[in-house]
Amino acid sequence: MLRLGDVAIATNPFELFLDYGVQIRARSWSLQTFLIQLAAGSGGYLPTDQAVAGGGYSAVPESGFVGPDGGRVLVDRTVDALNGFWPTVPK
Repeated sequence: MLRLGDVAIATNPFELFLDYGVQIRARSWSLQTFLIQLAAGSGGYLPTDQAVAGGGYSAVPESGFVGPDGGRVLVDRTVDALNGFWPTVPK
């Protein structure tokens, strides 16, 4: 994690489905939040519940190490860490 003024940057080792990035950006207190994927190795695809239900290559268990439960944890912990850069919600 990195803060540069009003900008926040977060990294993770996964190839995220779009929904996770949207959730992180929506809940981040920074004016702009950048997400860098596949950093420090590859955790594979990180599918959402909807993606798993729909099937497809990137949503099958063999395509990644973590499922939708891990995605929710990643979102929550990333948002908590990013928002920890600011003592209060910016106006």
